[in-house]
Amino acid sequence: MSTYNTGQEQNVIYQADPAAIRHLHGVRDSLHQSCKPYLNHMVNVQTLDGLVHEGTLAGVDNKHLYLNVAVNGQMPRGYYNPYQPHHPHPGPDPGHYPGPPYNNNVILPLVLFELLAISLL
Repeated sequence: MSTYNTGQEQNVIYQADPAAIRHLHGVRDSLHQSCKPYLNHMVNVQTLDGLVHEGTLAGVDNKHLYLNVAVNGQMPRGYYNPYQPHHPHPGPDPGHYPGPPYNNNVILPLVLFELLAISLL
């Protein structure tokens, strides 16, 4: 956490309850233990907001679950892989752009504490 000391008294706007912090650490540990055996398996993930994502469980760390999702031209969002080799720009500009507008191999990071359910497909 970054802080900047201005020399003025700071009014705390929010401070988590120590019991809530312990609970959240337990949830994080439980998610890690639950997900580890299913790395590289197809899963369905539902978020607290009701969004549902389907893909391959690629990894999990202290803050995120990483889901490898298949993206196609029907998706409303355009993802691209910044590490994909560049292709010549089709227009008059001789520059390059990163691959086609859609990539079918995208890692979607999902915030651990936003997850409601994870199920195998």
